[in-house]
Amino acid sequence: MGGGVGVSCHAPIRIATDNTVYAMPETGIGFFTDVGGSYFLSRVKDNISLGLYLGITGHRLKARDLLQWGVATHFVPADKIEALKEDIVSNVKDSSSHSDIEAIVTAHSDQSAKDLPIDNIDHINEVFTTEGSVHDLFARLKNSDSDFARGVEKKLRFMSPLSMGVTYE
Repeated sequence: MGGGVGVSCHAPIRIATDNTVYAMPETGIGFFTDVGGSYFLSRVKDNISLGLYLGITGHRLKARDLLQWGVATHFVPADKIEALKEDIVSNVKDSSSHSDIEAIVTAHSDQSAKDLPIDNIDHINEVFTTEGSVHDLFARLKNSDSDFARGVEKKLRFMSPLSMGVTYE
C-alpha cells in the first residue's frame, strides 16, 4: 500500500498471494500518488484509463485481482509460498538469469486470473480518459446513468482531487 506500491511496482516479477492488497490510500487524505506511481499507473495493462481509475479513486485490488489487472505478474497461493521460497533458495545462483527465476516463480503460480475481464472496464474506459480536466471527468461521472459511475462520483466527492478545492456543477 502507498509507498510499498511505489517501491515494488517497478520490479520485473511482482508476486501476489492470498493476503496481498494493493492500494494508493493517499487519495483518501488529499495526496496525489507519487513514488513512481504515475509512471506505473499509466502503464497498467497498457490502458491509461485503468491507471487513472486506480490512482484517482484509491480502488483496492486483492489477491487474484492483482494478476487480472496486471499489477502483479504472478499469483502464488499462500499454501505454495514456502515451496517457492525453498525452490528459489535451492536453485537461484549468481549466474541465474531473469528467465530462470521467472520459470521458478511460474512453476508455483496460478495464472488463471490473468486473462479474466475486469469488472466495469467499459465504464472505466468511458469515464477515466486523458481528455479534458478533472472537471470533465466529474461531468462524465455525473452524466452517466450507470450505478458504477454514481458510486464512483459519491466516493470521489470526499477524496483527492476534490480535497484540493476542486468543485464541479
